[in-house]
Amino acid sequence: MRKFYPGITLFKLAGSLLVLVAHLMLIRYMSLLPGQAIIQFTSLATRVVVPCFYVVAGFLAYKSWSHADSPRTYMLKYFKRIGIIYALFCCLFIAGSILPKLASDGLGAGNLIIQAKVLFMAIFLNGPFIQFWFIPPLVFGLLAAFVLFQKQYFQLAAGLALLGFVSIQFVSGSLKTVLGITAGSYSSINPVYIDYLYLFVTRYIGFGLTFVIIGALIAKYEEGFLKLNMKRMVPIAIILTIVETALLLIFSEWTTDYKLAFSMLPNTLIIFYGLLRIQSKAVHQYNKAISLFSMVVFFGHILFMQVNMKLFGWSVDGMGMLQDVMLLLLTFGECVAITACLRGAARLGASRQADKVSA
Repeated sequence: MRKFYPGITLFKLAGSLLVLVAHLMLIRYMSLLPGQAIIQFTSLATRVVVPCFYVVAGFLAYKSWSHADSPRTYMLKYFKRIGIIYALFCCLFIAGSILPKLASDGLGAGNLIIQAKVLFMAIFLNGPFIQFWFIPPLVFGLLAAFVLFQKQYFQLAAGLALLGFVSIQFVSGSLKTVLGITAGSYSSINPVYIDYLYLFVTRYIGFGLTFVIIGALIAKYEEGFLKLNMKRMVPIAIILTIVETALLLIFSEWTTDYKLAFSMLPNTLIIFYGLLRIQSKAVHQYNKAISLFSMVVFFGHILFMQVNMKLFGWSVDGMGMLQDVMLLLLTFGECVAITACLRGAARLGASRQADKVSA
């Protein structure tokens, strides 16, 4: 029987709500504050929500496939569930973005090529909606972790994770300016394609591969991980974060190309260690409802926000604080309502199934 982790359930809830607030207003308002270099470099090493999501995914996936009668069958079903959800939102993207462009700009070869590029980027890099960029690197990381673990290549997996994390520091992390190579350094290649390539390897290797494998390794060696004295690591992580941030402020100029920092790794491990230590009977009791609500918020909030903005005739550039708060509350309420409907439908289905069995 799998062990229950209340801290992971709470993290999913807190993370999904933070993503909602960030996409609706937090990121936009932070970009308007003066002193962007200080704000962004200071927050870079503390952006542990995405790495923690990947660690959680790797951790839970390993716990599930290692207890399954057939690990391969379990992972195929896992990828199938993700694929169905992802394909549904890709269809919505095609209906809302690709088809209107084809209708307005025609079916000429030039437009078809452009829309094919847009669709490719939406599927494999940016996601059909902004929060879905998380999914393709997740699948890549889980597939790599599963193959390596099934072949008992645990040391190789750890080595690849660390090598990938360090290597990407030269692409979009703290060591970005060390080699002095930028997208414009490749004169024969369009800089836009280089930027996309950098973003691709950052998400797939720096985030997906690295942190999913770390999560799976923690799951395998959970007892040893929980025996670590994290209290000693906390001040070390704080010092590393301060020093790294100071060096970035002194020697680097802030751009949105910065995605990773060395401090993310110890900070993520400390946060995840704390999550595993959390105990709560109340969370255990309402685990299914909390998990379902977290999924509805994460997967549905952008779609709900877009529908609400069209209904009220709002645009992002023209919205004030009051409208932002109204949109936040309305989207939150819709997520609650959808969760309640799904829970009610599940209970009704279970009730009817029980009646058929008893009859």
